[in-house]
Amino acid sequence: MLFIIYYEIDPNLDPADMLTAYQKVQEAGVELEKWETTGWWITPEDWGVAIVESDSVDDMMKNVYQWKLALPGFFTKYTVSPVAEVEQAVPMLAKIIRKFRK
Repeated sequence: MLFIIYYEIDPNLDPADMLTAYQKVQEAGVELEKWETTGWWITPEDWGVAIVESDSVDDMMKNVYQWKLALPGFFTKYTVSPVAEVEQAVPMLAKIIRKFRK
């Protein structure tokens, strides 16, 4: 499944601490069974999005917890939701609409 992750990083964090947290996450080597990052972006305003593919709720939880352990208070917001391409979602939505309009 594809997921979009929206996150906000505490703007009061020292950028050096953020880099240290990134290094800690890399060094910890937390095993994620299926985790493929399609894209990962951050803005100068300390928020960003990532698109990942994963079939495991455990992996989604491991991902956020490793960041929280590497630097407590790292995120002020972390939201995950499954996503679909519009080409997949529109036909499904049309089918549901037809059922409600019978």
